[in-house]
Amino acid sequence: MGAYLPIYASAPIFVGGLVRWVVDYRMRRALREHNLSEEELVAESDKSPGVLLASGYIAGGAIAGIIIAIVQGVTTKLDSRITTWAKDHNPFFAGPNADWLALIPFVLLAGFLYLTGRQMRVAQKRSG
Repeated sequence: MGAYLPIYASAPIFVGGLVRWVVDYRMRRALREHNLSEEELVAESDKSPGVLLASGYIAGGAIAGIIIAIVQGVTTKLDSRITTWAKDHNPFFAGPNADWLALIPFVLLAGFLYLTGRQMRVAQKRSG
């Protein structure tokens, strides 16, 4: 993937994969006493609410990308006004600290994805 996608585009995919791996690892440990087959474990993993949330993240990112493309390509005056306003009012808009501001919601979204993915196991442990 790194051959055709820049690091800023492939890093979220990698982090999402790590979150999925951790959630699956913990799920397998929690379901160990149920002696499930590999197919059953995969099915349980795919039923996780985290899978639905991750799909929503992907769809939301695509919709946001389309909206940004429209604003930048079609409504250039609006894009100029937004950029000017951001430069004047947001100290993190450009410069060396701009990436840190984007990292905050990214970490929060990844943490929320992890907690949502674990949600199924907590309910399953209580009922089973």
